[in-house]
Amino acid sequence: MTQIPFKAVAVDLDGTFLTEKKTFDHALFAKVLRKLQANQIPFICATGNQLIRSHEYFDEFTNEVDYVSENGAILEADGKVFKRIAIDYDTAQKLLHFIQTEYPEAIIMVSAQHHCYILTSMDQADKDDIRIYYRDVQEIDQFTDIDPADAILKVCLTADDELAQVIQDRFNEKYGDCIRGTSSGNMTIDLVHKGINKAKGVDDMLKHYGIAQKDLIAFGDGENDIDMLKACGYSYAMKNANAKAKAVAKYEAPTNDENGVLKVLAKYLDIDPELSN
Repeated sequence: MTQIPFKAVAVDLDGTFLTEKKTFDHALFAKVLRKLQANQIPFICATGNQLIRSHEYFDEFTNEVDYVSENGAILEADGKVFKRIAIDYDTAQKLLHFIQTEYPEAIIMVSAQHHCYILTSMDQADKDDIRIYYRDVQEIDQFTDIDPADAILKVCLTADDELAQVIQDRFNEKYGDCIRGTSSGNMTIDLVHKGINKAKGVDDMLKHYGIAQKDLIAFGDGENDIDMLKACGYSYAMKNANAKAKAVAKYEAPTNDENGVLKVLAKYLDIDPELSN
């Protein structure tokens, strides 16, 4: 086998590793993962998803995959959370009150380490949509009912990018430079602790292993993947990626529906994808 040119793998989930049906080629992934493990190359799932939701996707491989979840707010390696950066509880309450008062049209969801919180008053259709993507959803009468012991990792809004930037700027101007907003696609905006993003989370994971950014191969499709793609040595945008992600990536992978990530990795690892079926 030719020498593998990277020492770590980082993949976005939605639109990148997962097909539109939220699955992947398990047989091929098992072969890829075994070859990576044989060469001591960690496989990092870098996503805006909840940690517990990410675990579900890799159910049979969970403790063999590392996670940069909630866009970098919580990191897990070898089955153990080793870093968590939450929004201060009082700051989160001020943010939620600010959004509800100034922008009542915004649909709000709070993602914490152990639960996802939504208001009982939310439209049922929106509740149903949230339960597709989030686990352990708790309905509460008001956001002040959130358990202070449950670390708030991000506040999610259904709003356009322009409104999210306005909310971020106005809140930071009023309460200090403490949150940042990032688009995670489909009109969804994540408000997280300042300085937290997927690229920083992946960098922290690499430092955990003593691996340099130049030795990372990364795959993404959206705007919240751009910094990660810029920083790594081998960057791939999916064929179905948006134009901004494609503009910063060095290479292009087949679409997510073609299991493009696994096909690229299989080629580097001298694995025949056809023999995995």
